[in-house]
Amino acid sequence: MADNPDLESAYALETPEDNLKLYRDWADTYDAEFVDATTYRFPRVVTRTYLDAGGVWPCLDVGCGTGALAVHFPADAMIDGIDLSPDMLAVAARKGRYRNLIEANLKETLPIEDAAYNGLVSSGTFTHGHVGPEALPELIRCLAPEAVAVMTVRPQIWRDQLFAPAFGALAEAGAITEPEVLEERVYADSDAAPEGHGDDTGYIVTFRRQ
Repeated sequence: MADNPDLESAYALETPEDNLKLYRDWADTYDAEFVDATTYRFPRVVTRTYLDAGGVWPCLDVGCGTGALAVHFPADAMIDGIDLSPDMLAVAARKGRYRNLIEANLKETLPIEDAAYNGLVSSGTFTHGHVGPEALPELIRCLAPEAVAVMTVRPQIWRDQLFAPAFGALAEAGAITEPEVLEERVYADSDAAPEGHGDDTGYIVTFRRQ
């Protein structure tokens, strides 16, 4: 993993310890250096999609990081955030948009009661070096019936880590509705995107808890 935090470093993460180190080093500058400078548009796309789908509160922001997604929700939205990195959570707390912030590993059992949330959002968490479909059943456990979920998944991860079969199995088991999958550009301005990523796309995955 590179010494300087950037997108390639994030994609190269292999262990929770790698994750904690990268985001400790990046937390204070992440919004300016990545979200704003690269015209990263997925936080706004996810919030819009969630509201358009009838999403209500309380909502869990999965892999919330610095809170880049929450700032696009209405000021009175009731949102809890969960993330592995305490340093990113500290930045999110300063935004004042979260009801609660939870430090936890998404690949483990979460300290959340069954059916605690009426919705779930996630931007940039299901990607290279981060979280795969193994986290889905535990996240779905936290959702109340009819809860709306909107998350982004990198196309290569969707294929390589078999997200489609995982979602299909959950739908067949009656845990969720069949997901709607739309492809969107990751960056609003391809010239401002990280080098080599101007044409990157991602999947916006929307479903409801059954």
